[in-house]
Amino acid sequence: MKRFSTIILALVACATLSAQQVYRTEFSVFDLREAALRNDHSKTERHIRFAPKTIEAVGKVEVVGQTVNMPTAWSDYNVYLHIQNTIKAYDLVVNEQLVASVEDSYTPADFLLSPYLRQGDNEILLLLRRSQSIELHNGSKSNLVEQFRGSYLFAQHRKHIFDYDARIVESGKTLNLELDIAVRNDFNFEEVVQVGYDIYSPENKLIDYAVREFPVAGRTIDTLRIRTSLGEESRFLWSDKNPKLYRLTLYTKRDGKPREYISFRLGAGTSTFADGKLLRNGKAITVKSARYNARTTYNEALAEIKALKATGVNILLPDNPQPEWFYDICDGLGIYVVERANINPDENSTNRKIGGTPSNNPELVGEYLARVKAMYYRTRNHSCIVAYALGGDAAGNGYNMYKAYQWLKGVEKQRAVICTSADGEWNTDIDRIE
Repeated sequence: MKRFSTIILALVACATLSAQQVYRTEFSVFDLREAALRNDHSKTERHIRFAPKTIEAVGKVEVVGQTVNMPTAWSDYNVYLHIQNTIKAYDLVVNEQLVASVEDSYTPADFLLSPYLRQGDNEILLLLRRSQSIELHNGSKSNLVEQFRGSYLFAQHRKHIFDYDARIVESGKTLNLELDIAVRNDFNFEEVVQVGYDIYSPENKLIDYAVREFPVAGRTIDTLRIRTSLGEESRFLWSDKNPKLYRLTLYTKRDGKPREYISFRLGAGTSTFADGKLLRNGKAITVKSARYNARTTYNEALAEIKALKATGVNILLPDNPQPEWFYDICDGLGIYVVERANINPDENSTNRKIGGTPSNNPELVGEYLARVKAMYYRTRNHSCIVAYALGGDAAGNGYNMYKAYQWLKGVEKQRAVICTSADGEWNTDIDRIE
């Protein structure tokens, strides 16, 4: 194994590979509707916990791994790996092939493994190491959770729901569902994909449902757009005072049977900004904020956030991306969140020379954009998120922050983008949230 690991390390050192992450909403799939509603994977056939064990140390690199068996029945499926709580930067290697190199140890990430897998046993390795962008972590808070907690593999049929973007918007007194479902077809030829959805009101009343047949060209991703009225339900607009949530369930149908359930909750209304203030449903939010990071379990975090809300806190300011269940808690309790990319350099933040601060070092622009993309896509469907922060309070400003702001404004048309170190420059919508 020593020789094998040395070869892998050499491969990683010589590779010129941009991280092959899958940027999309964070979700997993369930075989049964009831299991999706309970978030219970105990009866999901193609869901495997990823808990790698230490194999050896090579220099300052710790090699951890897990052998996963791929049955023949999985040959028509795409296999994804979800990784979080790695504590360190890592290189992902599958069957001696480098899949990705990731510098950001805080933001959960998804990877498509199918091109690297074979039938039978497959060795999935993580090479844990010091980040090559360590300066971006100087102001980050340490993880206190169990390493790899919440990591798993799951499989989706090669005709599957790849991503979704959902909104419930107000038009007069009527609420309308705007649902975009990205459908992926990894077969070689055009295939008709049957995609279904249903939506229940906060009072658990079925409002609408449908199944659409959608042709998707081979080896492509296409988007099914659904627009439908939910009726006069403006009393269900979501806010910190009224955290009412709709329940949306998406699924595909094959051989006449529903498959691959994805279920999530969604609040009605919009988060915007004006005159330097955050707005929810057109009304200014009176902010009482608190720094908070979910470094414990779901139940402990739920109790802590409830206690904060009882003191009047209505907006949380995490230091970097949080586990997915954190946002579920905030959706359910009616707590706003300013989502923050894991960009936390804390040195030379006022030095505007090229390279004077990491935020003005063009060599790091790809890493900045990768972190902002990962932050945005995985949680953009959560109602609790009212704004996005490009980094920490002392992250500095410059070329990389300009590019990050431009990219995020290009995909996010309503919520505020905040660069607290903008210092009067153009690349922030709001100066800061206190």
